[in-house]
Amino acid sequence: MSTSAPLASDETLYCARHPGTETSLRCGRCFTPICPKCLVGTPVGARCPTCARVKRFSTVLKPPELARAAGFGVGAGTLGTMVISFLPLPGGFFSLLLYALMGYCVGEAVAIGANRKRAPELGPIAVACVFVGYVLGFVVELLIGGAPFSLGLLLVPMMLLMRGLLIVGLLIGALLAWMRVR
Repeated sequence: MSTSAPLASDETLYCARHPGTETSLRCGRCFTPICPKCLVGTPVGARCPTCARVKRFSTVLKPPELARAAGFGVGAGTLGTMVISFLPLPGGFFSLLLYALMGYCVGEAVAIGANRKRAPELGPIAVACVFVGYVLGFVVELLIGGAPFSLGLLLVPMMLLMRGLLIVGLLIGALLAWMRVR
């Protein structure tokens, strides 16, 4: 048994939102005439925009959320680098694991900053936060230690990347940060 409204075969319908457009479609809920421009496809059939309740996607990030996500990520990366550099580590495989853990924490901080939304824009932000946080962490550590600020101070963390497994640890951390927010 059909629940749709009976239609007269000689009746010409016009769209409720576009009065000049003839149509044979009706909303599946309120039976308002709709044209293909107004039609919103839903799992239960064609609906008018009012009945479909078109909402903004929850994955769309606003600029303040993106800025907060980047700030949280850089802060977590800076803090993580400072903590790792102050620990008396023998180096090698253990430091690789710590930088991987730092990358995961940066990804978590970016996710928290974005209100746990998932968006494609967050992956590159998380990766950039790992590397920017690494550089800022070492620069802040050197400044706390009494080194005078200069532009050459920004090159020190880059020179440290040439040491063994550090670059591998940062790359694994960047991968984990990306995977955490995707």
